[in-house]
Amino acid sequence: MGNWTLSTWTDAAQLARVVNPRTVAPEAQGMAPSDWFARLREAGEASDAASFLAHAMPRYECVIWATRSLIEIGIARTDPATVAALRWIDNPSDTLRRAAATLGETLDDESPQALLCQAIFLSGGSISEEDLPAVQPPPDVCAKLAAGAVLTAAFASADPSQAIAASLALGEAILAGS
Repeated sequence: MGNWTLSTWTDAAQLARVVNPRTVAPEAQGMAPSDWFARLREAGEASDAASFLAHAMPRYECVIWATRSLIEIGIARTDPATVAALRWIDNPSDTLRRAAATLGETLDDESPQALLCQAIFLSGGSISEEDLPAVQPPPDVCAKLAAGAVLTAAFASADPSQAIAASLALGEAILAGS
């Protein structure tokens, strides 16, 4: 799936620099992000591919990808974090975004569910209290948290390699507009 219609990125090196400025490969310069993603997968760099993929997506789609991936990996649709994510996806309001953050604060910080709730909260909109001046989150943090949620869930699954591969395929389909 080489045509990532939902991504605004055109140069893999620029995107890789956002993901991790210390490890940008010179050969990524001038390469289409989808081609660099394919190269990461072929090289067996599945975790790097997941992070690269998450950063290539708009934040809303990134949360959709993480939520769908967690469900596919085996986190129940009835899990409170999954329910909060699905509600926010259906209605990405500030109230539901903040409700996801509140729920996330009650969960184990290292759980996929907590990371997903944090990704939702940091997907856009002010992160300060509602009665204070707006403070926007850093633009890359939603992707980092979403990728972290997917990878944490995958590595806790019975078959991490298969779980990551399925999540990467799902993310590619989302970026291609499928």
